[in-house]
Amino acid sequence: MAKPPKAFDVWFVAAETKYRGVPYGVVADWVREGRLAAADKVCPAGTEAWAKVAGHDLLSDYLPRPTAAKAAPAAAVAAPAAFEVVDDAGPPAGAAVELPEPEPPPRRVREEDDDDVDMIPLIDISMVLLVFFIMMRAAGALAPIDVPEMKYAGELTADPDAITIDIDKADEFTVAYAVRRGSGAPRPEHSKLPTPEAAIKALDELLADAQRPPEVRIACRKDLPNDRVVEIQTELEPRRKKNYINSYVATVTEAEKK
Repeated sequence: MAKPPKAFDVWFVAAETKYRGVPYGVVADWVREGRLAAADKVCPAGTEAWAKVAGHDLLSDYLPRPTAAKAAPAAAVAAPAAFEVVDDAGPPAGAAVELPEPEPPPRRVREEDDDDVDMIPLIDISMVLLVFFIMMRAAGALAPIDVPEMKYAGELTADPDAITIDIDKADEFTVAYAVRRGSGAPRPEHSKLPTPEAAIKALDELLADAQRPPEVRIACRKDLPNDRVVEIQTELEPRRKKNYINSYVATVTEAEKK
């Protein structure tokens, strides 16, 4: 098979329209698509060797196979507008035909950014932090008190007017309170108190007889939950601000380890 020319001049016979310098591949596509009928003519670009498409060795094989449906007249087929149309005289031989630039692909329309903030991750983080702090609070309420260990509880202060609130185990499940002044034993009515409220009431009775604001000591066993100390400290802080007491401190009542 002869090498095909790079371009053809195309003559739409029924439409009396000619195109100059159409690439071979484009002409073959026109024949395959039915744009060029078997009766239309072509010739190598720049020559006048016109030949029908049906008899052209390089293009006849591209003609559509006949079907039962009646083919539309060649004149009804819209002439391609991709090339320059010339009259019968045609442009000078070898004149260049500019092909149209391919259309750019359609630009994707960028969707507007969603201004709404996704709150689900923030809610998840907040729930994790909330559970963490609840667990830490619960663990702290059951943990033993964290205070400086002393050799002896009585060595905390040498002030004979200092008041001590002792917190000890009454049995396996409850605690008992005792309130005393100095290093002496507590009064009978100020010992084995069942609630922190009763201990604070006993403290107020001792404060009523005090000559000056005393120091208050909370002496608690180390194996007791620290909320026993916290609930007493909560009652002592307003009294310190009102200058009913000088200060308060918590310590343990364990004896010296040998």
